[in-house]
Amino acid sequence: MKKIAMLGIAALVAACGGAQGDAFDRATPSFDTLALDMTEADATPDESAQPASEVQALDAARDEPCHPHLFIRTHAFAAAFNAGVWRILRPIHELIGGFPRHRDGSTHVWERVRNGIDWKYSIVKTGDHSFTATLEVKKVADADFVTVYSATVQRDPANHDGSGNATLDLDKLALVTGDSVSGQLAVRFVATAAEKTVIGDMTNFKVNAELARNGHSVFHKVSGKGGSLKLQDDLSLACTGAVTMVPGLTPVQAVARWLVVSDGIHFRGDAGAVGGQVPAADKWEGVTCAEGRAPRETYWMMKLENLATGQPESAASRQNTVETAAACDPAFGPVPKIDDASADYDFSLVNFASDDPLPFP
Repeated sequence: MKKIAMLGIAALVAACGGAQGDAFDRATPSFDTLALDMTEADATPDESAQPASEVQALDAARDEPCHPHLFIRTHAFAAAFNAGVWRILRPIHELIGGFPRHRDGSTHVWERVRNGIDWKYSIVKTGDHSFTATLEVKKVADADFVTVYSATVQRDPANHDGSGNATLDLDKLALVTGDSVSGQLAVRFVATAAEKTVIGDMTNFKVNAELARNGHSVFHKVSGKGGSLKLQDDLSLACTGAVTMVPGLTPVQAVARWLVVSDGIHFRGDAGAVGGQVPAADKWEGVTCAEGRAPRETYWMMKLENLATGQPESAASRQNTVETAAACDPAFGPVPKIDDASADYDFSLVNFASDDPLPFP
């Protein structure tokens, strides 16, 4: 029953853009187009901005402070990204489900007042299949609107595929609605029936109980095959050297890759960090593998390693071979070792500032 409900919501959101068979309606990306959907659960809109399962998983991760929990953290990142997108697309799709207040060959404008908030969504046709769009909000008593979403979109009317860019300003949204959100998210996307790439830049971006995020991410997915996510993110790390550890956040580079295979999904995440809470002479590295229909972590390892010698100063690992016979799929390459640096993931080979997707594998 839960799965049917989840699919129903996603189908409804996707349908809103083309229900009227109008090019202006199709000019707005669906939630499915922009969502970071490594698994089906990731692409489910959630009004709480973070599914209860994710909250429980993160609570469990906090109970094991030396566990990298990269599979859980990948889902948490996707949940934060998707929740921010949903906060903007939900009112837009509610608006375009009705008739425009103004409609001509070049411009459509929808407007609705709900709970004392005036929402106005405008689409301007700039080419055969090109559009610009803005979502503006204000309190009914206020004189001026503020723009919380602006986008440029190119859509193929035959199949709803498309590309474009969008900017979400949750700071301005919060000033009007009082929502406990903040920051900006800039998104660029290219989507076809077979694959999609979604690029994001977060600035002080906060939609749930986790700390505000800053960083750059590139999500790439090929339907039925797998995908990847590379990102730079600020995290609070544990087990980075109790004596020299400083409070605050650490800039972390992380990669996640997954394959769709006969027994479900095979996942591997790698993360590394220097600076921040990590002692100056050391490197923090973690790896997590997961497999299954509802993927669970089968292996994890984290270590604090001397940069000069490659020798671990502290390390821990755990493997669960009850669920699956193999801890990590060999397709993702050598697994970092707990006792030396010979198989460490080489983060220097990944350009985290670029928009190029990470191969998987």
